Amino acid sequence: MKRKPTRLATWLLSGLCAFAAVSCTGKKDEIQPEPAQKQDLVAVTYAQTQCNDRWGQAQGTQQLVAKAQAYLAQQGLTLNQPQASVAGPPAVCAACTCPTGLVLEATVSPADLPAVLALGFAKK
Repeated sequence: MKRKPTRLATWLLSGLCAFAAVSCTGKKDEIQPEPAQKQDLVAVTYAQTQCNDRWGQAQGTQQLVAKAQAYLAQQGLTLNQPQASVAGPPAVCAACTCPTGLVLEATVSPADLPAVLALGFAKK
């Protein structure tokens, strides 16, 4: 003898399936907070000089990022999301400390901040 499903059983089964489908996808849509270390980063800038940079002279923005990042890595320091840009024309002077117009911007951890400030970076 075959039994036919009742309306109540069909309704319960449909409800359970709908609940399962909704509850499995709910957590994926929630925004996860950033790790604490990313939130604590400090923005810094460095104005390239004509010949006073510890990592040597860079001829463009990409080379500035690469040379500065490599030098700082050797010192045990990390630049996060470094970007270089042309902030203005070079200064009209012949001293090594005169700016070239290239500016390096990045973020560093609070632990690295005193060391990068000592290298000529400024807190943004």
